[in-house]
Amino acid sequence: MSLTEIEFELPALQYQRMNYPGLKPGDSLTIILDAGVLLPDPAAASWFTVQPEPLPAQFKQVGPALYAFAGQIKEADIIKEGGEESATLLVMCGDVPLRVTCAPQEDGRLPYGTWETRYLTGYALIQGIVEEAFTTSIGQPIDVTIWNFRRLVLTPGDPVFGEWHATDQLTPTGYLHDRVFVTARLHRSKFGT
Repeated sequence: MSLTEIEFELPALQYQRMNYPGLKPGDSLTIILDAGVLLPDPAAASWFTVQPEPLPAQFKQVGPALYAFAGQIKEADIIKEGGEESATLLVMCGDVPLRVTCAPQEDGRLPYGTWETRYLTGYALIQGIVEEAFTTSIGQPIDVTIWNFRRLVLTPGDPVFGEWHATDQLTPTGYLHDRVFVTARLHRSKFGT
């Protein structure tokens, strides 16, 4: 079986929380793959839908760290606050465990069936979360080996503003405006559900 390759964004705040370690190909990281907040509206930039019928597990890259995904909900933390519901879910997309935060519909409620054993489909920008405040216990850490980096330069005034650049390392300094995308391979020991 070949190793599963994934691409995720490493947000500037995550790199700061890691204390700017400097990273290079071959380094290992333990991360939680996070899809962020998804809306129950397919017209949204990031969205989800729930269904009771089984779906084949999918985790397909469709752009820079953008994935179309489908899988079974394995864990759910449903929160009711201020008359609105939200949920943090662990969705198994084949070999890839994905944390998803589901926003409510216009009526303040989650779509019917947003709980364990149901199936979720969606579309999102995936981030690698290394250090977090543990606001939820949902999420399955995975070990990855870094293969390469791509950096979208967005620093105001930079002569290559708006351009993508491949880089062989992340220096031990921060990047406030730029977006960094990491290509990595899942370690074999983490495959399976």
